[in-house]
Amino acid sequence: MTCKLSIVTTLYRSRETIEEFIQRAIAAAEAVTDDIEVVIVNDGSPDDSAAIVRKSVDADPRISLVELSRNFGHHHAMLAGLDHARGDLVFLIDSDLEEPPELLPEMADVLREKSVDCVYGLQQKRRGGYVERMSGRLFYWLFRTLSDVGIPENVSTMRLMTRRYVDSLLRFRDKNPVFVPLSILTGYPQAPFEFVKSSTSETTYSIGRRIALMLLAITTFSARPLMLMLLFSLLMAALGILYGSYVVLSALTGPVQDGWSSLMAVVVFFFSLNAVFTGLIGLYVKQILEEVKDRPRSIVQEIYSHKKTSESSRVLSTD
Repeated sequence: MTCKLSIVTTLYRSRETIEEFIQRAIAAAEAVTDDIEVVIVNDGSPDDSAAIVRKSVDADPRISLVELSRNFGHHHAMLAGLDHARGDLVFLIDSDLEEPPELLPEMADVLREKSVDCVYGLQQKRRGGYVERMSGRLFYWLFRTLSDVGIPENVSTMRLMTRRYVDSLLRFRDKNPVFVPLSILTGYPQAPFEFVKSSTSETTYSIGRRIALMLLAITTFSARPLMLMLLFSLLMAALGILYGSYVVLSALTGPVQDGWSSLMAVVVFFFSLNAVFTGLIGLYVKQILEEVKDRPRSIVQEIYSHKKTSESSRVLSTD
């Protein structure tokens, strides 16, 4: 296949796997094409992952390191890497080796045989313990129920994409991007690729981060919760009118019973309901605020590549 292939990955506490990842990813890519580039985005990793990659850049001109100015988050870093990739095909994969880079040739065959623009990884079985599996199932159920975007269950960020697909995906300028739903909204023919994801390291997504991501995904891609709030409010209003009518009729036709406890229960229920609805509306207002600020999704501090180091050495030698 005579085309340029870009491998895009991110760094965050990746010192244990990044060297092996680079070797295995390049070996897999060489089975697809001879024209390869590896774009590695350092998402503010606190360890020495970036220093390890810099040594690889010095040794192999096909590798480049995109240094972000701080930790912006996994989804921001992935999109920054795609923005710097120049290949006709782009292979996006995590560097933790839980997704085997050796799957690239098979995914390229699927892309070609099915004439699709994106082949995305689909886990045969969700990895992790009971809490991680149940939280994953809850996320997909809630997202399918409350969102207008349908995403396959246990989908992975690993994917092989055509140039036109990547260019279209990057046209979405969400300030708080959620990658998988955006990849579905991009459209174009897509095909799943089932694989077994290994569990070689502890996940960096805590329960709190999972909940935050779920709320972000739902409030970003759907207004259905607001519609459900409206319908429920109308239902409660109708029940309130019926109950009020019943109280008036009871007072007109018979003795009035004391009901302080039941009254307080109803008041507390509706105050709690109002607090929940107000909080949900606040999430939507927060999303609006983030978008209208028009801040950059990420900031690139430096691009360390073989070309840049060569140019720097030439400049230094002439001074």
